[in-house]
Amino acid sequence: MLRYRFDQRTILLEAIAELLNRGVGPDEIDIYLSRIGPVDLDLFQQCLSDILGFGEAPDYSESRVAA
Repeated sequence: MLRYRFDQRTILLEAIAELLNRGVGPDEIDIYLSRIGPVDLDLFQQCLSDILGFGEAPDYSESRVAA
């Protein structure tokens, strides 16, 4: 069985675009890719944000939650 590594930007961008075109939801793409091979999740998140037009992923580290 062939195994792939999703740790390069160009490979991730192509894989994400292909899965989106096949109707896979954005919240399921990482699961599909991890079944094929190891995924750099930080780079994956950046690439997904770029493709979906979010730019930088939001930083919630200093967010305050109302009680």
